[in-house]
Amino acid sequence: MYRRRKLDEDDESHERWLISYADFITLLFAFFVVMYATSTINLNKYRALSSAVVTAFQGKPGETNTPEAQSQATLQNQSAVLKPLPLSYLYQEKKQRDQEKVRAIGRQIAHALMPWVEQKLVTVYQSERGVEVDIQSSLLFSGNQATYSAQALPVLNALSAQLKNEYRTLQVEGHSDKQLFSGEANADSKRWELTAAQAAHIAASLVAQGIASKQLTAIGIADTKPVSSSDNALAQALNTRITIRVLTAESSAQQTSNIATRQELTAESIDTTPAPELAPPTAATPGNTPP
Repeated sequence: MYRRRKLDEDDESHERWLISYADFITLLFAFFVVMYATSTINLNKYRALSSAVVTAFQGKPGETNTPEAQSQATLQNQSAVLKPLPLSYLYQEKKQRDQEKVRAIGRQIAHALMPWVEQKLVTVYQSERGVEVDIQSSLLFSGNQATYSAQALPVLNALSAQLKNEYRTLQVEGHSDKQLFSGEANADSKRWELTAAQAAHIAASLVAQGIASKQLTAIGIADTKPVSSSDNALAQALNTRITIRVLTAESSAQQTSNIATRQELTAESIDTTPAPELAPPTAATPGNTPP
């Protein structure tokens, strides 16, 4: 029968605890090394490590990433960088596009009126408010009257053909030279009446050519806005003119807003509180005479 042999007491090692103690000291030494290494950080190496980690996760060119991952990372980067445009930029861009459209209309008008432009009877200008077409009154009217001349209808027909499909606000202004009706009685009144009547005739002709009446305004300016201050014949011909202005969208909106924001003043809305009376000045005495 098998019997278990008793172990001798001499076989047991009394130095086994040294192995555990040595392992513990090794781990403790490694722990202190790691703690010391993390307590003294090299900023340059830290930045390099951080940049490498960011580059690896963002999938920039040069890394071993799949095209799908690169495209997704690119879209994420773009979405993070792109910001909505400010309203002022959008407004300026819209304004610039509208001015370019008005400038194109001006070129079309100048081309349609080229025979009279070459004769210096018509001038087309570009301004911030829009396009201005100056037509000498002698081309449209007979003398100092409000009746059309023989050349008026061809000019107005060519002009209305360029404007009737634009649906923009038009201003018709009648101008005169200060020498007109000089020496006659009521010269100022005659200039106002003549320029107002000429502007109204032009506006009525444009309406007859298919332009909506709500797009038009007519006003007589008389001699208040001359283009030349000289007294020679050329200056008088330039000052005596009809100006047809094609407004930009901004200028048209300003006119509309000015009308829409009007407020009626009534007796109840007017402040009738009398202003405080000022004390009468006191006479200066020799003792308090100001320096």
